[in-house]
Amino acid sequence: MVRDGLANLLASTGRFQVVGTAATVKGALVLIRTVAPDVLVADLSLEDGNAIELLRALKRDGHGTRALILTGFRDDFSVSEALRAGAAGYVFKHQPTSEILGAIDKVAAGERYLPPALAARLRDDDSGGVEGSFLERLTRREREIFHLVVRGGGTKTIARDLGLSLKTVDTHRTNINRKLGVRTTAALIRFAAAHGVDLEGASAPPAPHPPRG
Repeated sequence: MVRDGLANLLASTGRFQVVGTAATVKGALVLIRTVAPDVLVADLSLEDGNAIELLRALKRDGHGTRALILTGFRDDFSVSEALRAGAAGYVFKHQPTSEILGAIDKVAAGERYLPPALAARLRDDDSGGVEGSFLERLTRREREIFHLVVRGGGTKTIARDLGLSLKTVDTHRTNINRKLGVRTTAALIRFAAAHGVDLEGASAPPAPHPPRG
C-alpha cells in the first residue's frame, strides 16, 4: 500500500516518471538492470533483506542509478551504513511531502540530500568504516561471537568453545544480524570485510571450558 501510494504520488506530480516498483532486493535489482532508472527510492527494510545489500550490489555493478533512502530508521548508524553503501540521499518518512519530493529532485540532479538536522549531526562524524564504530552496537559477548562467526565458526563450534548452549549462541547471532542490518552469515561476512575487519586476524577463541562434573 505504501509503495503503491508513493508511486501514485510521484506520477501525479508530473515531475517524475515511475518506471516500476519492487518489494524485494532481488526484484529491485532485476528492475534496475532492465530499465536503468535515474533514481531509486527505497526503504531500508525489504521483504528478502536490507536495502544496504541492494546499494552494495549497485555499487559493484558500477550502475548509474542514484539511490535515495526513504525510511523510518532515524539512528545515525543506519544513515552512515546507507551512505557508505552508496546512497546519494536519506530522507525520513515523517518529513512533509514537499521535502521528500525536493529530496528526489536533488538526488536526480546529482546532488546529495540529508535532512538539515541530520546533516549537522553527522558533519563531524567521519567513522569511515572503522571497526569499532559499529562494534559499539554489540555487547561484549556479541562482539566475541561476531568475530568467531566471520572467521568461519559455526553455532556448534562457538557453543563448544565458549561453553554456551546452542540456543544461546543462536540468540546472540540473531541479535547481531538485527543490529547490523544483515540476514545471513554470508551478508555478515561481507559487512565485516567492507568495514575493515581482519577476517583472519580476529582474536583467537578462548580455550574450551573444562567438562562439568
